[in-house]
Amino acid sequence: MIDTKKRIVVLLGPPGAGKGTQAAYIKEKFHIPHISTGEILRDNIDKGTPLGIEAHKFMHKGDLVPDDLIIEMVKDRVRQPDCAEGALFDGFPRNEEQSEMFFDMEYVSTNAKVCAILIDIPDEEVINRLSNRRYCPSCKSIYNLIYKVPKNKDGDSYLCDNCGSELVIRDDDKVETIKNRLKVFHDTAEPLIAYFTKKNVLHIVDGITSLEEVFKQIVNILE
Repeated sequence: MIDTKKRIVVLLGPPGAGKGTQAAYIKEKFHIPHISTGEILRDNIDKGTPLGIEAHKFMHKGDLVPDDLIIEMVKDRVRQPDCAEGALFDGFPRNEEQSEMFFDMEYVSTNAKVCAILIDIPDEEVINRLSNRRYCPSCKSIYNLIYKVPKNKDGDSYLCDNCGSELVIRDDDKVETIKNRLKVFHDTAEPLIAYFTKKNVLHIVDGITSLEEVFKQIVNILE
């Protein structure tokens, strides 16, 4: 029997886990849109929708947009034809309250297979991956001293293969910043992981392996 359920994927993982790459792979293989609440917010505000106007009032004051407004925007988005076979969510739900509203949505509760996928990587590996990134301020190329090593050096400085500019470490890739980002991730993700475990939809994949191996694990879950 052919499974006609929608595939609804919630992608979780620390910075440096390769979520963007995996999201692109999932989108291409399963023909489902990659939805982020940031894009939905910007789209509603740019178009001047009633929800966008309301959200802008909160953002203008520096306040967080309330969960119920976010959910209404998500409901509008999943009514679009490209979501008929499912959707991939990244950065949403963001907390337990949003998770409860998410599961109460008819789109999620009716004829759907929900998979929350955690790309699991130890903090030490995240720090190792991100702190070894180097960035070209001229042509915006990105290198990694472990996986994509620049060919040329000038003394202790690495040079861009494309334009010869000296590579730099971005603030986001400095060790202290990475540790702060990891703390934010754990504070946010741990309640979600507990919630998805309780709902029996959490799947954990080993993020230490290659991007291709990680994707194979994800495909096995979704198929």
